[in-house]
Amino acid sequence: MIRLEKNEKIIFIARKHWFMFFTDIVSVAIFLLMPFIALGSLFFIDIYYPIPGNIIILTMFAGSLVLLFLWMAVFIIWTDYYLDILILTNKNVIDVEQRGLFSRELSTFRLDKIQDVTTEVSGLIPTFLKFGAIHIQTAGEGRDFLIRGISKPFDVRHIISKQQGVMEEKLKEVHLSDSSIEKIQKA
Repeated sequence: MIRLEKNEKIIFIARKHWFMFFTDIVSVAIFLLMPFIALGSLFFIDIYYPIPGNIIILTMFAGSLVLLFLWMAVFIIWTDYYLDILILTNKNVIDVEQRGLFSRELSTFRLDKIQDVTTEVSGLIPTFLKFGAIHIQTAGEGRDFLIRGISKPFDVRHIISKQQGVMEEKLKEVHLSDSSIEKIQKA
């Protein structure tokens, strides 16, 4: 669960593009056809050369196991797709990276520590479907952040930059009011 600071509000949530999920599911769908092709081949061969019943039963059992594992793979792919999110608040950017079923990486970095936000869209399909990668560089010694396959990366970059500007203005106001308080106290 993600806990927000006091007075922190969620401004925007970005997810991976549906095409990222689609490509993973297509690869699973190709394997999904294998048990049916194997069983169909056995029935076709059985027309010309009799095959013992236990071979067909074992093939059906193996096909059922393959289907079970493919169903589990679809569940893992969906979980990874659905739980990978980028959350922009009025103070922070939070990147949640789901890795499998029982592993999650949560990275938080403050808006005022962001030095650069770079967007990369390369290729024909990403250009037409409007998805790509966002690279966020921070001022600290911590690592930089790369979020791949995000939907509408140029819009996300614009929203982050806009919120970063709002955050800088608020920090300037607070800093100016602190210095004027100090001047009044010294007088």
